[in-house]
Amino acid sequence: MIFHHSLDPIAFDLGFFEIRWYGIFYAISFLLAFFWLQNLVKNRLIDFTKKQIEDLVFAVILGVIVGGRVGYFLFYNFENLFSLELFKIWHGGMSFHGGLIGVLISVFWLAKKWRKSFLAISDVLVIPAAIGLFFGRIGNFMNGELFGRSTGGEWGVVFPRTDELPRFPSQLFEAAKNLIIAGILFLTFQKKPRTGILSFLFLTFYGSSRILVEFFWREPLDGFIFAIPRGAFFSLPVLAAGVLGLIFLNFKRARRM
Repeated sequence: MIFHHSLDPIAFDLGFFEIRWYGIFYAISFLLAFFWLQNLVKNRLIDFTKKQIEDLVFAVILGVIVGGRVGYFLFYNFENLFSLELFKIWHGGMSFHGGLIGVLISVFWLAKKWRKSFLAISDVLVIPAAIGLFFGRIGNFMNGELFGRSTGGEWGVVFPRTDELPRFPSQLFEAAKNLIIAGILFLTFQKKPRTGILSFLFLTFYGSSRILVEFFWREPLDGFIFAIPRGAFFSLPVLAAGVLGLIFLNFKRARRM
């Protein structure tokens, strides 16, 4: 069965201002992160004050937006990095890898300020991060962007603004794998793992699954680096950091036994 994409990316058109579904999903993601962290504090599952949670959410929002926007131009649209286009966020263009770097910088700064463990802070963020990435990919599907390769079959999604070919709904594939990652991390969280396990599991699962989607289902619109789809290439260090982090934690644990 072939589905013709006719979804309107604009949720509300006020005439002088448009509210897009993509922005709404971003707002929902940040709100869910705030409520998740507040609930952890309320149930004394983490040692943070309410003020620290507010500062953490603000820093994460700043890191995601600034890092994601700058990262998009740095990794995918470098020729316009130093133009006014950088500030026209309504034109779209965000990068996960840039957002990740932005959040890491924010967490590092807060960890130093609060004299807390960097990994202890990042551990409480990865579950809402995975859920936020789920909503982000739903937003990409609503926009009809970042679509998949041609299926060559009798099923798929046609994105009329691009062509009439049935394509893999790779945005939904990525949304699904991000939701699965969130579920795995939540089950792991309930077992009270050692500090850092959740953070490195997130990097491992996200990096590996993103590479898989990029190679088999997503249209390589951004080109290749060394014959590797650009998104997959930038996910290699994410995967490597996750795997090496898990190995280091296990080695550290083994030395203590």
